[in-house]
Order: sequence, then structure tokens, then C-alpha cells
Amino acid sequence: MGDYFKQSQALAQATLQAAPLMSGVAPRIAINGRFLTQRASGVQRFAAETIKAIDALLDSDAYRTLKGRIEILAPPKARDFPLKNIPLRRAGFFSGYLWEQFEYPLHAGGQLLLNLCMLGPLIARHQIVVVHDATVRALPDNFSPRFRAAYGFLIPRLCRRADLVVTVSEFSRLEIGKWYGAEVDTMPVCYEGGDHITAVVPDLTVLDRLDLRGRKFFLGVGVDSSNKNIAKVVEAFQAAKLDNTMLVLTGARDPRVFGHFGEVNSDGVRMIGYVSDQELRALYEHALALVFPSLYEGFGLPPVEAMTCGCPVVISEQPALLEVCGDAALRCEANDVAALSRHMCTLHDDESLRQRMSAAGRERARRLTWAATARALLNHSLALGAKRARTT
Repeated sequence: MGDYFKQSQALAQATLQAAPLMSGVAPRIAINGRFLTQRASGVQRFAAETIKAIDALLDSDAYRTLKGRIEILAPPKARDFPLKNIPLRRAGFFSGYLWEQFEYPLHAGGQLLLNLCMLGPLIARHQIVVVHDATVRALPDNFSPRFRAAYGFLIPRLCRRADLVVTVSEFSRLEIGKWYGAEVDTMPVCYEGGDHITAVVPDLTVLDRLDLRGRKFFLGVGVDSSNKNIAKVVEAFQAAKLDNTMLVLTGARDPRVFGHFGEVNSDGVRMIGYVSDQELRALYEHALALVFPSLYEGFGLPPVEAMTCGCPVVISEQPALLEVCGDAALRCEANDVAALSRHMCTLHDDESLRQRMSAAGRERARRLTWAATARALLNHSLALGAKRARTT
């Protein structure tokens, strides 16, 4: 991860020095706003936070040539997304795939298309597509046949047609090459950020509502996603038999994940459903640890959020998580319930270890910011604009 940050900083410095010379080639950019019609999850979070960071950067000298040249283009029923420098323009009649494939490029005209949520229009070449992972191919049973078919058809073709494919980790870069046949040597990595979680005020009332004041608890997130492997977290917690300690799980309960557990809200395990960012920050800041033995990740945003808040993290030995968390997290094989249970017992009993992990996590997460993500994508956009200007 260190090499990437050095490269990113060098590119940002080069862009700053060249910015006065780029006024004639700065592209017009139409950001794909389809995410504003979708339920907020991982890739939608990426889009929202990246765009907010881009909006802030447009006031800086490095990117002043792009100010007034970027818009969000969205379907007619897109929710509001107010920003200072980037307007939202609703256009077209359709939604979903139809809007994205046909109306989005039509209304964008000749602008550079910036697609932040996996997909973009096949009929356009002048575009950047952020492909986050290859989960649909790696774990196909987690998705509906329609979803698998759409992604299986679109992503390989986008990887061949787009001016630039970007991803969010070195692991994902290799996976996208493996599963979709993409050219990995020309695919840059733009890590995600975690600092959105500290931009909100923690809502401590969640601790009172869940009767967590003065009690030790572990945290698990992503109950609504089977690849998060939350069932193993429950097994490990129950095996640990820790007195006066709870396991708090966020996300909507999925019967495919917990069907064999019966009533989970017992024996110290609490499933609390959806929580706001304010509540989540409070939980991160008071939990003994986030336990995250995921089976597959393209990046792994929850551990970064936790580290940003100073919450110790237990992760699986999944390559993207190891890449992002490094030595700041405890790790074990994803389905090793005994090892997970041992880590939970150790963190429960060893306050000094928790303090060391908290400090190490904060330091690790300090380098993972949405501003860095936004700078990288703007730099690539400027480079594409300059390249296109030279060839037209």
C-alpha cells in the first residue's frame, strides 16, 4: 500500500505543477448518478463520498481548471444530492440499466463519463469505470440469476471498451484480470477512505437503547450479506462464553445466513438492524473490537471505518483485508471458529493490547481518505483529457 501512496502523491504534485497549463484540455465530466436511485450500500457509499471529496477539491488550485466542468447526470427519480460546486442534472425517462446504457451517454454528449459503481454504458468509449471487485464471479451463489447475467455480460465488455478501468485494491486488480480478462498492467488502484465516519457526531443514545452503557461488547457488521460470514462470528462468540459481554450485529437479518440459529437475539447476541452513521460511530468507539471474518472483499470498508474510530479489528486472511489493514489487525482463517473465539477472548481480557491496536489502526487509517481517492480520479480524468486533446 505504501508504494501506491507514493505514486499517488507524485501524481498529485505533477498535476498541481501542470494545472496552469491544462486549462485548454480540462475535460467536461458527467458523473453517473444512477446510484442516487439505489439503496445505499458499499459501492453507493464509495460514489457519494468520492463525489463529496471531488466537490471540495474543486476549490483548490490544483483542480481549478475543472471547476464548472463537472456535473452529476442522473435518472429522473434520483434523490437530491446538494453540493457546492457540482450540480445535479436529471435527464431522460427511464431508470436502471436502460437509463444507464442509453440515456446517460445520450444526455452527456461528448463529456468524459465517470462511473463509480461498477457499471457504465457499453456504447461509450470515453469513460472511466470503477470496478470494485469480482464477487459476482467468485461467489455466484450470493446473487440472483438476473444480476449474475447482467454483470457477467457488461463488465468484461466495459473492461475492453472503456478508456480506463480503475479498482480499489491490488487484490481486486488481479481478480478483475482473472475473472473478466481485463488488462491489469494499465489498471490503477484508488483506495477507498474511512474518514466519513468521523465527519459525523456520534449518537450515544444508541448505547442506552441497547443497554450497552458500562458493558463490554463486540461488533459485527453486514448481517445482510452472506459473504461477511457473520454466522461464524456468532459461533465464535458463543464458544468464548464471556461473562457480561454482548455481540451486537448491524444490518437486516438474512434467513439464509441465520436460519439454523433460531432466535439469535439471545445469549448475549443482539441483532439491531440498520444503524445511522452517527450510531455506527458510537458503536465503533465503544466496542471491544470489530470482528470481520469476511469470505471475500474487494476492499473492506468496515475495518477501515473501525480503525478510523480507534476500534480494534479482527479480520480473515482474505487478501484485500490483509492489504488494507496490514499489521494493525488480528487475523485468522475465515472459517476457523476456534481462532476467532481465541482472538475475542484475548481482546476481552487484554486492555493494553486493545490500546495498542487502537493506535495502530488509527495510524493505518490516517492514509485512507476520500480526498486521496478523489485526487487520484481527478488526476486520471485530467490525463485522459490531455491525451484526447492531443489526438483530436
